[in-house]
Amino acid sequence: MPSDHTDETSSTSEGPRLLEERSIGGILVHFLAIPTGVIGAGLVYLVSSNEFTKRNARNALDWHLTVLTYVVVTFGLLFIYAELTGQGTTDAVILPSPIASGGFLVISALLTLSTGVVLWTIVVAFIAIGKATFGTAWRYPLSPALVDRYGSRISLPGGWPLVILAYVLLVPVVFGAVFSGPRDGTGFLLTWLGLFGLILFLAPVTTVAMYLHGERDRPPNADWQPHVIAYLGIPVAVAVVGYALSSSVTDSINPGGDAVYVFLAAFWVSSIVYAVRWWTTTAKSDFR
Repeated sequence: MPSDHTDETSSTSEGPRLLEERSIGGILVHFLAIPTGVIGAGLVYLVSSNEFTKRNARNALDWHLTVLTYVVVTFGLLFIYAELTGQGTTDAVILPSPIASGGFLVISALLTLSTGVVLWTIVVAFIAIGKATFGTAWRYPLSPALVDRYGSRISLPGGWPLVILAYVLLVPVVFGAVFSGPRDGTGFLLTWLGLFGLILFLAPVTTVAMYLHGERDRPPNADWQPHVIAYLGIPVAVAVVGYALSSSVTDSINPGGDAVYVFLAAFWVSSIVYAVRWWTTTAKSDFR
């Protein structure tokens, strides 16, 4: 089956069908991806069924995957440099002075270039928004076709329920580390990286996994017909109540942060209920 990817800009048909073939999602995904990066573009790509939206989300995702790779390499080198020059969690100086000086110049250049990457991301996103408004799925310059090239090679053993199970297993680990783990050093850094990963990555992906598994991809004749809106909406409602109580009753200095913890915990319970219901009700049926 031929791929819908082309190296050149692809456009929907012109004329009266233009308004029918473009979509709001295909236009707004570029704006959404500016603050959310891979997460926003990736989630839109996963949940969208409209071809125009999916092509635009793919183009945004390709760019933000490239930016993410750049960020990981830059800060990975920065972390290694700090550890090897005695400026990190250890005091060991391992790198010779000439190599340390060269490494400092490379990392400084990468960090300086980061400003240009941010500005370029904003510029090309707004160009893509303008192009999409007129019915064109525009590929960002300097963006490799990562989704088309590698997307078909990535499979998830066990499907979307495995993502839900990962959330169920990791939430207690992260919460335990946050509330009773180390308060300094590398362990403290890893704990908060885990918390940010849970909030910014795993929770949104689990939300999408539950929607895709229980709503969009569910066979119409499945034995179990889960009310996915309830599984996703109840944790949000609980978080809203938690925010109200935190700000008015407990007089917390950070009710927003408290609401995030409440949501993660409520969604953890919701995910457990969903996983157990799916396993016990449909393990022997066609709903996988």
